[in-house]
Amino acid sequence: MNKQDIKNFTAQLKRKPESHKYDYGHVLVIAGSKNMPGAGVLCCNSAMRSGAGLVTYAVQESFFASACAMSKPETMFFVYKAADDILKFIKNRKVSSVVIGPGLVIDSKLWSFILKIITSVNIPVILDASGISAFNNNYAGLKKAKAKLILTPHVGEFTKLIGQGGHGSEAKAFARDNNVIFVLKGHNTLVSNGVETYKNYSGTPAMATAGSGDVLSGAIAALAGILPDLFEAVKSAVFAHGLAGEISEKDKGSSGVIASDIAENICYAIKALSSGRRDKWKMN
Repeated sequence: MNKQDIKNFTAQLKRKPESHKYDYGHVLVIAGSKNMPGAGVLCCNSAMRSGAGLVTYAVQESFFASACAMSKPETMFFVYKAADDILKFIKNRKVSSVVIGPGLVIDSKLWSFILKIITSVNIPVILDASGISAFNNNYAGLKKAKAKLILTPHVGEFTKLIGQGGHGSEAKAFARDNNVIFVLKGHNTLVSNGVETYKNYSGTPAMATAGSGDVLSGAIAALAGILPDLFEAVKSAVFAHGLAGEISEKDKGSSGVIASDIAENICYAIKALSSGRRDKWKMN
């Protein structure tokens, strides 16, 4: 992001005195499992620190108690059994963006569960982790989506998704052919909508830690519900996520950063950008 991009981004995040929580989006995070409830917690925490007005963690009954115990008190919960429950919640509770995938168990039902959601809503939906793996070698269904899809794989996940080597040069073509915004995570994360491709320069190797991707998904979901341009929202989230990693490294050191640090520091990254202290951070 250049200085003008950052100026536009921070200007749009400025809150008006008469605003209320629904002006800043309602993020629904469909994530977690009995063995990995924390994946959804990280995603929810990141969404809140990135500016979302409301955040709900959609869970199954089997791990509701553990997820609740790990979460911040501001997190709301919704216990679901099927995709229809999710669709009713989205409609009734004014959900503005959805994350599907972090920590979910991949089974025979996950593909159809996700497909029903993405073909029924027209809001931004971020597919991450298991939400991407459910479509491995079977991603034609993505073209049927009404949702504004954002996929966030790393290179290994991209390779499994398409059944062959997934590299940066193929990200733009995949985004174009499947009508998605594609975020290929890694050193200098790439973001493409099939027409434009953005190469990110914020971040640090200290972010190579479990849960960092869950934090990014939460940030994307939050900004997708606030900023009017979805591609700019994704770019901004990727940049702020990397900057939060840099801030975390300054505090914890290169080997001491955990995903929770990144989630907690996204607000400080945005604050630094908003205050005009941009030149100290890496930009292209």
